[in-house]
Amino acid sequence: MTDSVTEVPAEGMEKETEGEVRTLTPDAIDQMPKHPGVYLFRNDAGQIIYIGKAKSLKNRVRSYFTRSDDKDAKTLTLISHIASIDFIITRSEKEALILEDALIKRHRPRYNVDLKDDKRYLCIRIDTRHPFPAIQFVRRFQPDGAFYAGPFTSAESVRRTIRFLHRYFPLRSCPDTKFARRTRPCLNYEIHRCLAPCVGNIKREEYAQLVREAKLFLTGNKERLVESLKKQMAEAAKALDFERAAVLRDELKAISKTLERQTISSPKRVDMDVFGVIRRAGWWGIFVAFFRQGTLMGSHYSEVEDVGLSGEEFLSGFLVQFYGRNSFIPGTLLLPFELGDRVVLEEWLAEKRGGKVKLQVPKRGERRRLLELATENARVKFETFKRSRKDPVRELQAALNLPAPPRRIACYDISTLQGHQTVGAKVSFLDGAPEKALYRRFRVKEAAPNDDVGSMIEVLMRSLKREREEGALPDMILLDGGKGQLAAGEEVLRELGLGGISLVAIAKGRSKKERFSDYFFVSGRPDPVHLDSHGPAFQLLTRIRDEAHRFAITYHRKRRGKAALESRLLTIPGIGE
Repeated sequence: MTDSVTEVPAEGMEKETEGEVRTLTPDAIDQMPKHPGVYLFRNDAGQIIYIGKAKSLKNRVRSYFTRSDDKDAKTLTLISHIASIDFIITRSEKEALILEDALIKRHRPRYNVDLKDDKRYLCIRIDTRHPFPAIQFVRRFQPDGAFYAGPFTSAESVRRTIRFLHRYFPLRSCPDTKFARRTRPCLNYEIHRCLAPCVGNIKREEYAQLVREAKLFLTGNKERLVESLKKQMAEAAKALDFERAAVLRDELKAISKTLERQTISSPKRVDMDVFGVIRRAGWWGIFVAFFRQGTLMGSHYSEVEDVGLSGEEFLSGFLVQFYGRNSFIPGTLLLPFELGDRVVLEEWLAEKRGGKVKLQVPKRGERRRLLELATENARVKFETFKRSRKDPVRELQAALNLPAPPRRIACYDISTLQGHQTVGAKVSFLDGAPEKALYRRFRVKEAAPNDDVGSMIEVLMRSLKREREEGALPDMILLDGGKGQLAAGEEVLRELGLGGISLVAIAKGRSKKERFSDYFFVSGRPDPVHLDSHGPAFQLLTRIRDEAHRFAITYHRKRRGKAALESRLLTIPGIGE
């Protein structure tokens, strides 16, 4: 898929080719085909402002331009900015959904659902296909036949759970490669956190029993786990193995106490996610409760700017982004209202999960109560956070007196050590969130050693030329440095004729004890600007600067380590001759 567009004459509309990009103006909607596919709205500048999917492209797009009385102000604003329409035909509605998700991730249109908090939650993984499986925590769920427990909303909760597991269910934690090579027990065996299956200290059947008990604990199946431990304790006592019976008794007490903390549960032991959704004051609030085997394992809350989408469009787009990150997908999703594309979403989710998925809207009973509880959580969290909710991008525009909100900010940093292995790095943030697809690394080739300004000019020139060709220019450039770097940036922008990009340089203050420890030099202003270190604008800029510094120094260390290795190898006789 490219950004190139083929102009289609009216008489050629009946000869559509699957996967080809076609362009129309809003006045020519009747020429669109009634095929499934994806449509892209562009503004006067050619920028993609909205991407959608449809079972019938013609009917869906035409609905935007009929009966304006049932549309809210934001939807009417979106329609007013449409200058041309691209569309791509697909073989099915499911293919359209997959293509829509890929295009949204690539282009990040202004009026689509933008789930900035796109982190993958941690899961605990036990690969039961291995004769002696290990306990792992991973961020990516794969339908590989292994057992997964989660998701866990914090790394600390995962580590706390694994520490508990190692204490009472001492399964190994080493990688399979290390397990296969071991010839003697490791330290975990000495501190009673592993039973050393690597050297045959435990039979496979006994280890399998531990795995079953660990899975029961992770799924919150208290009754079966307690019953199993009581049975083992009675058998140990009957065999006069009182030491083993005492250990099992202590395990039983600790596990019962831990499981009793799970106070919210579902009457049926099923895996399901419950979605509470509210719409308030220009924002959507979404609360997701994760139930695993009927027990509440964790939750997620996020807020997304309301750009005028209907409830169905918003929730459908949210689900695609939320589960499009290889997250664990349960068999049931409880939703607050019906979705028009429910069937295609169920097919897509089932394909990713490797099993059937149902999207349900409960009207009564226990599941309705859980849905109302999730909605109430969304409302309470929204009210709690709304007092401190500020848009850092607009705060930044006001603080630096910029002509427009800098939605996309690119930050550049140079890293070197005494002039050796000089590198540059660029990070990109969109609406205050990292845009890692646009991160770039540069080897400085032409600038003299220790010439930071010359290195910055070289990196900026190479980067901006490429971005101009790709149509991915930033709204603002942030440079790590003082007036020298600012002057370098101004020189590059003049030479390339890029006058619409705001330019800011950030420099460290004289004292860390000062409240204003960083200074901001803005192009066209002689004096530095001081920002409140507790304000969202200051925190956004310093976060972007710190990320650029991290990215640059990581690349520099990698280059330096590679160079050091190469130089040591050349000292070995016979190498390099």
